[in-house]
Amino acid sequence: MKYFLFIIFLLGINAQIFSQEETKNPILTDKFYIEAGAFFPSKNIKLGADASSPDDEIDFNGTLGLNDNETTYFVNFEWRWNKKWRLTAETFAVNNARKAVLDSTIVFDNITFEEGTNVRAGVEFSLYRIFVGRLISSGQKHSLGAGLGVHALNVGAFVEGNILSDNPEIDGEFRRARVSALIPLPNIGAWYHWAPNNKWAVITRLDWFGLTIDQYSGGLWNISPGFRYQIVDRFGLGIDYRFLLFNARVDQDNWKGSFNMDFTGPTITLHGNF
Repeated sequence: MKYFLFIIFLLGINAQIFSQEETKNPILTDKFYIEAGAFFPSKNIKLGADASSPDDEIDFNGTLGLNDNETTYFVNFEWRWNKKWRLTAETFAVNNARKAVLDSTIVFDNITFEEGTNVRAGVEFSLYRIFVGRLISSGQKHSLGAGLGVHALNVGAFVEGNILSDNPEIDGEFRRARVSALIPLPNIGAWYHWAPNNKWAVITRLDWFGLTIDQYSGGLWNISPGFRYQIVDRFGLGIDYRFLLFNARVDQDNWKGSFNMDFTGPTITLHGNF
């Protein structure tokens, strides 16, 4: 009798395992996927805004002392409107400003701030990503897809302070240099999800761009490997590490210059799927 019960127990375990294997992870199947949380990026920001030498960039972290690390929000939404196609949207923003005493002379937006000037400087950056993708391959434990999208970068920067000059007419005069632009960078992208069971998933995503379009020329890399854990049927936890690298030259009336920006760091999110 005990051997019979033991066999029944083993059959039950095998049935449970088989059932789990036959049930796809929700990240592979659910129509809507929404996640929100915190992004902890280390950032490196260099901008140039001088019509005579637009590539002469200022290190806003080193020269102007902006924080290298910052915590900001992160939001992502995905809608799979049929078995093959999906629409994804995400956003985050970084705003940072501080006061500093210049240890070298800088020129920003054709205004010269001499060494020793007390200035206040800041950077505003927002990213909006829209992506339309199509499934290429899918199975019980994986999905692979690719598509096209656009990263809209809302970039702004300023430097302000009382001018130091040998000319008594302008010495001590308050000046403010500010530039801003909304820069669309279209991209190609791909993703891969591997879910060994209905609780755990490993995901990765890659976006790339490198083109010249009208008033902009630039490139981007957006890479984000990570893990997902399904706590309950409709709710889970995610951890990613993001590499976002942007560079562009801008030729607009309100900004003739260039920028290089790097944001790298972990993202911790909670997600709902249904």
